[in-house]
Formats: sequence, C-alpha cells, structure tokens
Amino acid sequence: MGLLSNLALLLAATSAVVAETTATPNVPKISSITFSGSGCTRDPKFSGTFSDPKLTFHDFSATLPGKNQTVHCQAHLQATGGSKGWQYAVKSNTIRGHVVLQPGTALTHYTTVYFSQKPADTESFKDTLSNSGNRTINRSVVLAGKSDGKKVWSPCIGSDGYTGMLNVNFRAVLTGDAKAYFEATSEEWDVEWRQC
Repeated sequence: MGLLSNLALLLAATSAVVAETTATPNVPKISSITFSGSGCTRDPKFSGTFSDPKLTFHDFSATLPGKNQTVHCQAHLQATGGSKGWQYAVKSNTIRGHVVLQPGTALTHYTTVYFSQKPADTESFKDTLSNSGNRTINRSVVLAGKSDGKKVWSPCIGSDGYTGMLNVNFRAVLTGDAKAYFEATSEEWDVEWRQC
C-alpha cells in the first residue's frame, strides 16, 4: 500500500473519531409535565422544547413580612425519543421577575434539580440579591443561578428513548427586618449531554 493510500486511511479514521466525539443526540419530546408546590397558585405555563424550556408563572410571589416569605413550585417533566446511550444534566438556569427590597432585606432564589430514579442525588443553583443601601430597590430582575458544582445526570437512555423523570424545584426566600416582595415571571434552564 502506498503512502497516499495510508494517508487516506488515516484521515478517514480520524474523521470517524471526530464525528463520533462531536455527535449530538436526538432532542427528546416532552411527553408529560405536571406541577406541585405552594407557589404554583395558578397553573404555570410551559413553552419551548426540551432544548430551550421555559416556564411562565402567574402569582408566584413571596412577601415579607407574612406567611408567604418562602414559596416554591416544582415541575415534574418526562420526555421520550432520546438517543440510546446518552444522558443529560441541567447546567444553568435563569429566573426573571420583579423585586422590591427595602434596606436590610434580601432575596435568595434556589433551584434544586433531581431525577425521580435517584431523589437523594441533587444539584442546586442559587442567586441572592441584597439591599445593604439606604434606598428601596424596586425593579425588574434577572437572576442567574450559580451551580453548587455537583452535576446530576439523567439515567442512561435505553432503546425505549425514555429520559427519566426530571424534577426542578424553584424556591424564593425573602429575609430581613423590613418589607420586601418578589414575583417570578419565568424560569429557563439549559442542559448538556454526554454519552454513557
């Protein structure tokens, strides 16, 4: 075999390895989504796809002082049609809403992710906005949850394409000695994939 033939075989083998490592799975289709929690006072709305999910809330709000200084809403999501031999994890999330914080108060938003197959295995995202000044903060807010660094991966997708049940719990907490208010309007998250 000549030098050109060997070079052609090497390039073909390299291309196959690159194609395999850059492959992406089929995007699953959401088959079921339900909600639970004290913050889900009106049915949240889901839009987008598995690749770009977005939850829109109505009256997901916390008030300080009062009984509702902590509220939560949990989404339970199932999907099918995923590629065999892949799994995914939530890598980031974004919360949009409106906040009113008098001096000496703070808002902390937590997002906790887990799969029903391993409920004790969780990943948390957190963002805090504090008012340490002397004027009231009253504005729209975008919170970017910072991960605790522990990724929770879905079950490895089998030949049936089932991705497992993803649970995403959103929780808003107001603290301090003055008045505060927070209303979440939407939550979005991003996923990443790996072969398993």
